[in-house]
Amino acid sequence: MTFKQRLAWYSDRKLIMLFLWENRFLNPLIPEQQHKLNNSGLLDDKKILEVLEELFPEFESELPKGMYFPVPISRAISQGEKFSIELALRFYYDFIKVDQSQQWSLRNKIITGKILSLFKSNLLFEKETGRYFVEYWSDTRWDKCYLECEITPIMALAIESVSEGFQLQLNNGKNNLLIIDSFRMDNKERCFVKSVNYGEVLLADSPRFWLLDHLDDTRSHLVVGNRRFPVKFSL
Repeated sequence: MTFKQRLAWYSDRKLIMLFLWENRFLNPLIPEQQHKLNNSGLLDDKKILEVLEELFPEFESELPKGMYFPVPISRAISQGEKFSIELALRFYYDFIKVDQSQQWSLRNKIITGKILSLFKSNLLFEKETGRYFVEYWSDTRWDKCYLECEITPIMALAIESVSEGFQLQLNNGKNNLLIIDSFRMDNKERCFVKSVNYGEVLLADSPRFWLLDHLDDTRSHLVVGNRRFPVKFSL
């Protein structure tokens, strides 16, 4: 199993390995970030490879899902500590959870107020992994935490017609084009579309009503002015 295959193996089991380099946590499953790590020489450390290829797999079924940091774990082992679940958990972040109501929590505590606003304003999406994450500046580095989502954490607050198609105003403060043939409705009549840069997006009431109001009689096309766009529904 190659190094990248091993990391993908962990990722499939919701064990994400992150590496701090130049004040940012990098994920080698992202090609651009793997290139930076390869150039850094950080991944040439045999002790790190031992942690990933020999020690972690032995305890894989016992480790909680979340993010782990192999570099400080390998340093502790180099200083004489024995690898254990306790050692791994000293260098571990739990996932931020997002439930079906788009309620955020961390370690069973609901996230609200300024912290929730901070997280939402720094909410991003990795196309390569299909995962949402928050990344924000904290003291001397960028902090990063992935989300474990029952539903997309991204919500469209408004839709605007633009020359390129339709633009979404998102709850992370960003604007992004929607993919027009990606509209779907679930069995709770919640409406979703896919965006160009932020994955799937849940429509708030106002844009949801706007879309439904602009469907033709067959409910198969969105009609805006003289333009018609195909719409697919799936439960």
